[in-house]
Amino acid sequence: MFDIDTAKPVVLTDPDAAKVLRRWFDFLQERNNQRLGVATNGRAWRAELRRCAQPFGALTTTAFFQLNQSLSTSASLKQSDTFALAIIAYVVAHARSDEPKVSFARQLGEKINGSTPCLSRLRFDRLLAVRTPAELCSQLTRAVKLRGEKGINIVSLADGIFLWMREWQQREENQPVDSNPFNRFSVRWASEYLLATEK
Repeated sequence: MFDIDTAKPVVLTDPDAAKVLRRWFDFLQERNNQRLGVATNGRAWRAELRRCAQPFGALTTTAFFQLNQSLSTSASLKQSDTFALAIIAYVVAHARSDEPKVSFARQLGEKINGSTPCLSRLRFDRLLAVRTPAELCSQLTRAVKLRGEKGINIVSLADGIFLWMREWQQREENQPVDSNPFNRFSVRWASEYLLATEK
């Protein structure tokens, strides 16, 4: 039987991994952090992430290195997930706050200014149709900026990026897709987006 809950993470299933990601995001918001007894400026890390080249420039940043190290102890990530994590670090650095109540895709369909969704249907369809990690990174960064003060569900966004990158990797290697359609990026995100826009 297929699990049709499209809001539930499929890659970041360990609650400890979600906590690590949220702690890391909180760390980026603070100027005066103590890390292993050393004062560290999280906002400087965030600024460095925002300035780096898309999609994989984050790989050379201290913030990415710390996130990768912290997640490796709590998440069962594949070696190829490192590239997804670089995109996650870059995109999440543009978020203003973490709002975990509903999935990120559903947040994109929420009506922020009255009657129109945060991300129009046309732009959402473009997001689902991206073919390269660079396009994904660019479209998601734009979507995160559109959410602005409303914030985003960081764990849901990260889970979607991991899933998209795994599917991209499968296409690159001519591997078969998951037989469960509810485990596919486009089905999951479209379902969540439409749940918000149909209200």
